[in-house]
Amino acid sequence: MVSRRKAQALHGEAPVAFTFLVEKALELGASAAALLPAEQVVVDERVRLKCAVPVCPGYANYLHCPPNTMSVQEFRRTLDRYSVALLVQVESARNSLDLDAEGMGGKSVVELEAELHGDENRALGKLVTKLEAEAFKAGYYYAAGFTGGICILCPECVDLASGDPCRRPLEARPAMEAVGIDVFKTAANAGLPIKLSSDEPVRWTGLVLVE
Repeated sequence: MVSRRKAQALHGEAPVAFTFLVEKALELGASAAALLPAEQVVVDERVRLKCAVPVCPGYANYLHCPPNTMSVQEFRRTLDRYSVALLVQVESARNSLDLDAEGMGGKSVVELEAELHGDENRALGKLVTKLEAEAFKAGYYYAAGFTGGICILCPECVDLASGDPCRRPLEARPAMEAVGIDVFKTAANAGLPIKLSSDEPVRWTGLVLVE
């Protein structure tokens, strides 16, 4: 019998050459994974707008947050050179209503998200970089990974004014949202829909482009 998790992972007709990445994602702990044509990755300038209106705490303060990432236009051109995308999800033990239930308590949204979903955020980042490496080793050397949300690998990002490089360049990746990917529509295209403000567990979502 095929498990519910694997049934989600095999949603749709996955390109045979890349199905090993789906299996590897599940082996590494993804709660769900799916392949989809790169053209079904939805890019929209309004996603990037939401980084600035209302302004996210990461905006202009993190190396992998806008405006320090590639522009939406540049990413769209780059995406056109890829044929396949792997979408992966890591399920949190908490739901999206927990943030409201906790109250701000003098903490920033970033601090609260790190407290409530930090383990899953970091697990998604590790999963994405491992899958990127697996694709690279298989000969797909243009593989590129994107995570979700602000990078919390370090307690504080480097001082941008200092010009110092990222402390963990082999692990840190920009979020899908940072380059304009509509995560909700893209997840729906992959058969892995996401619900906002629900009592369902939060699904941290990442992406690996493969060519």
